[in-house]
This record gives sequence, C-alpha cells and structure tokens, in this order.
Amino acid sequence: MNDIRAMRNINRNLFEGVPVTANALEEYDSDAAQSVREAAQHLVKARRDNDPEALNEASNATFLAAGILANQGGSSVYVRFPIMVAARLVELEAALLTAGAQGSGETERPNA
Repeated sequence: MNDIRAMRNINRNLFEGVPVTANALEEYDSDAAQSVREAAQHLVKARRDNDPEALNEASNATFLAAGILANQGGSSVYVRFPIMVAARLVELEAALLTAGAQGSGETERPNA
C-alpha cells in the first residue's frame, strides 16, 4: 500500500479547493459521513492516548455509520458489508487525520 503522505501529495492537485459536498460519502448520506468522521476522531484519540473509552466511542460510531449505510441499501443488503465498508472508511479518515496532524508540524521542502 502507498504511504499516506505520498498519496496525499499525489492527490493534492485533484482535491485542493473542492468543497466538502464533493465527498462521495457526504453526497450519498451526510449522516453516515458525520458518523464516520466522529468515529475516526475517537479512533485517533484512542490510539494516541491508549484510551479504551474513546475506542468504545469509535466502535459505536462505526456501527451507527454501518446501520445508516445498511438502511440506505435496503433490507436485502448483507449486514457484514456495510460494517466492513464503514470500518474501512473510519480507518481511512483516521489515517488522513493522523497524516494531517503530522504534516502540519513538518516544513515544506523547496523544489530542487
């Protein structure tokens, strides 16, 4: 898998200045997107501070997002799929939050 910082740099030109409403999950279901963002913030805190309460909150928000996605998909959707999708979205959002926090402390290198 590519390093998240390298991926962020590659995608910067594509997404710079793009409004939040251009986010695919945000367009599909803003409630699910909000739950994913909340879960990711709790997950980052749980990992950073070794906080079991934050981990529990991340889990609850992930299941909430999965439930919202399952409702959007209808009753025929197999329940594990939205849970796996929501969990992966939370992991990606948490990785972006972490990379953003680490990147804000770094100095930009001039082009050689």
